[in-house]
Amino acid sequence: MRITDQVMNATARRAGVPVNLSLVDYLNKNNTNSLEDMFGVENGANSVKKTSYEKLEKTAEELVKDAQAFLAEGEDSIFAKAKESGDNEELYHQVEKLLAGYNDTLQRLKSNSSALDDYYRQMLQDAAGKNSEALKAAGITIGKDGTLRVDKDKLREMDADSLEKLFGPSGTFSEKVAFLGERIADHAGANALSYSSKYNSSGNSYAEIGNKYDIWG
Repeated sequence: MRITDQVMNATARRAGVPVNLSLVDYLNKNNTNSLEDMFGVENGANSVKKTSYEKLEKTAEELVKDAQAFLAEGEDSIFAKAKESGDNEELYHQVEKLLAGYNDTLQRLKSNSSALDDYYRQMLQDAAGKNSEALKAAGITIGKDGTLRVDKDKLREMDADSLEKLFGPSGTFSEKVAFLGERIADHAGANALSYSSKYNSSGNSYAEIGNKYDIWG
């Protein structure tokens, strides 16, 4: 199965995710960690890869939860509660938790370094890059390795309204991170299952392993 730019771009645009990187180039031209490479890998290496993808799946799922915590609306939203109580500490804590999950996911993608891992890593970095000025106003900067660093004192100078504009439903950062986190978790889960199957049996077909590339629905 070949993934086309048209399918990828249409789905990404619906989610508001910027597409500046060709997934087709990664999957159709990148020779590292191709489907052919997956056959013949020693069982020990498969076991390590399986564990690595299981950890990535769990990390990405947590990232989705952390991002979605900012997307709820109404009187029960985290922003509404902060405004009502006048205490923003829970907001600050949730921002720090989201950034930690973002960094953890980014690093795990980098350590796996397959074509899709590299693609998703760059998509996450792009989501942050597109919001770099707004993040900087909250004391959040992008490091050379793509991770996000926060000045906690500057973050705590932000009021609930300002944080809502950046991280809430009216912004784009949390929504993009949540969308990508779901895709990364699906990707990692499929890989973990694939390596688990290969670890137990070397009879996998290209069709079975290739299913994990159907990421855009």
